[in-house]
Amino acid sequence: MEKIIKEITVFKRRLEDTPVNNEAQEVDRETFTLLLSGIAACRRIPGIAEHMGYEELYHCTDKEDIKQALSHLERMYGITDKESLLETCKYAFSGSGEYEQFMTFWNDAPLFDLNELNPGGREKFNQCKKLAEKFYPLVKEKGFYAWDINERIGLCRNAVACGIISDEEFWEIADEWVCMAQVFYHSYSEYALSCLCGAIYDMGRYENDVKGFFDINMKLLENLLGDGGAWQRNKWYVPKEREWAKSLGSSMGCFVTKKASTQEYIGYMYRDEPHPDYPDSGWRFFVGDESDEYVNQVDNTEIWSLNSVCNICPDIMAFLNADIGRKFGRHENGWEEE
Repeated sequence: MEKIIKEITVFKRRLEDTPVNNEAQEVDRETFTLLLSGIAACRRIPGIAEHMGYEELYHCTDKEDIKQALSHLERMYGITDKESLLETCKYAFSGSGEYEQFMTFWNDAPLFDLNELNPGGREKFNQCKKLAEKFYPLVKEKGFYAWDINERIGLCRNAVACGIISDEEFWEIADEWVCMAQVFYHSYSEYALSCLCGAIYDMGRYENDVKGFFDINMKLLENLLGDGGAWQRNKWYVPKEREWAKSLGSSMGCFVTKKASTQEYIGYMYRDEPHPDYPDSGWRFFVGDESDEYVNQVDNTEIWSLNSVCNICPDIMAFLNADIGRKFGRHENGWEEE
């Protein structure tokens, strides 16, 4: 694994040194959605023996192909309808959610007490946490979302191809993941790095020898990003108006200074006693250089949902379970407790 981490580090440096393709073409939201399945779209399964492409949704036209694809999805994932498809997307590709939990431990704001787990569960959790931590210096808060997004969209494309869901259902389901990609990534290079790290973590949870799997995914990413590749010749999609992702399953609110909301930047935060009259999380967010006079003026503070703040600064998610009274400031190497 250490050798693979070194290779990914080299890959990251190459991505950072690669100039932007100024001739890349603009894409619409639907094309971008399909491009996010970059690796999964290359994967052949029974009934879908060719690349699914990125221009439009792929549909099987032969009855035998449809039968084979349906059989494969049921045999491999237990997918027989829309409901079982959504369940598989949620639980089979969950590395990003696990990474979120691990970050709370790395940042001393644990989501739960490890002693709540039985010995077997605690051992497995610590094993996965140790593995994920190897990738933290590479992806930070961007985590493994890209891999899960790629796999989920790819699986839904397979479901469309054999008629489990309609085209309309596909676009509706994929919408959430497109928004998530826009929150955490700003280029295919960032997305590719997260994809690669997430892929190795996903396989590494179950297999010790992941070199072959790493080589396959590295080759696919190099093709996607290389001259003429789908991610090289197309621009990263940026909507005309902000699209808010559902980063949290909570409707709790918080206070944000107008300066922080305008700049979409959080440089200082602390957790106070929640306001008794509102669904208040207790979190207070600032740019960090606001004066006491500025902060004390009521008009300079806004009430936001905690989810919205996570959309503009996703790296705060690892601290949201911190106890009341804790304070954090952003520094050159990330967040530090103050």
